[in-house]
Amino acid sequence: MTKIKPEWLTVFFTAIIAVTGVWALVYAEGQIRQARDEAQIQRLLTLENEYKTQPMVRYRSICAQMRLHGIDEPDEEIELLNFFETVALLANRGYLKDTDVWETFSPDIFSLYADDQEEIELDRKEDPNDYANLALLIPRLEAIEESRHGTTANPSKEDLHRYWESESKIDVGAPIAQHRRASPKY
Repeated sequence: MTKIKPEWLTVFFTAIIAVTGVWALVYAEGQIRQARDEAQIQRLLTLENEYKTQPMVRYRSICAQMRLHGIDEPDEEIELLNFFETVALLANRGYLKDTDVWETFSPDIFSLYADDQEEIELDRKEDPNDYANLALLIPRLEAIEESRHGTTANPSKEDLHRYWESESKIDVGAPIAQHRRASPKY
């Protein structure tokens, strides 16, 4: 009978330990990725819920009524922009996926930003930090919108009027605006 050398046993068990270690690292990476994805979804759902409840619904409704009456930059609009600045900050830092932000908030972000773009740009000339996160996020959302053949990225005056009309009638829990689909090309 041949005797197994201790060196071979050491090599064999070292290899088993190495393979187990690599497998554990791969498994842990998958668990961390899954936990991160779940945290992003939870963050998004929390923000969506916040946007559909008080006080945000009140801000949205009052802002819409004021905009429909020609009042520029009401305080409630600043609250809405600040909300989306926070959403943009989370997206810019990787805590939210751009596509998820686009799916959930883009009609509102595009409409609000388009309606207040001149004032935002003037504010940013005085202080480049004003809405800096939102300014970084908008082009990425526009690229997603374009790649998906959406039509909400550049709302017309009529689109903005319809947007503010619908916002003026919202109530707690009302669904967030849906994407308009591009017209079929014949």
